[in-house]
Amino acid sequence: MKNLYFLFSFLLIVNLPINVFSQEEGASDDYGFNPSESEKVDGFRPGWAIGIKASTLGFGGEVVKSFTKRISLRLGGSYFKYDVSDLIFKETDVVGSTTVGAISLIADWNFVNFMHLSGGILYNMSEVDATEDVYEGSFKVGEINYNIKPNEICPYFGLGFGRSISKSKIVSFNFDFGLVYQGVPKLATETVGTIPDRYLEDRVNTIEQTLNNFLFYPFINFQLSFRIF
Repeated sequence: MKNLYFLFSFLLIVNLPINVFSQEEGASDDYGFNPSESEKVDGFRPGWAIGIKASTLGFGGEVVKSFTKRISLRLGGSYFKYDVSDLIFKETDVVGSTTVGAISLIADWNFVNFMHLSGGILYNMSEVDATEDVYEGSFKVGEINYNIKPNEICPYFGLGFGRSISKSKIVSFNFDFGLVYQGVPKLATETVGTIPDRYLEDRVNTIEQTLNNFLFYPFINFQLSFRIF
């Protein structure tokens, strides 16, 4: 909960100076924003949009606020759950589930009309829960419960095409790809029954070596947004 409080406090701190600045710039329009002459020619007006998205962190939605024709801010969330694969647990009898999800705060800078650089922070809710049955011969001697979690607060940087909010029209499309720095995921284990110490040690070492390759998480996002104001 402290991390969520930090995330929403950060959004408030970022939003207030921009609103104050925009209202102190001479005459403003009905939105409290003073567009430049070039922005008027482009038909830009600041506003709000809501979006739906599908990404490598699940399915979800976003609220988007544009401040200038080049700068916008996105607050969103996503979630998805699926069965454990053999990507981490190799050649073993493992059952369980993988959860991906995040609450994200991302800023976009459209350095050209159809492309943007993005950066922000994510409250990462992803984790893996799995159970492995352990046998000696044909006799089950116990089980190992695994839990794997990356860092909760993760920075993100990426490149995108399109716009998360249209300059003046209702519908816009956005495609992003980039990397989330999640740190080396942490592994926790719990055993049931009689598990040989050597076997448990070997399994933990093997999984931790695999997790060293997951320092970054690839983020790919498809988004459709609808301007509401």
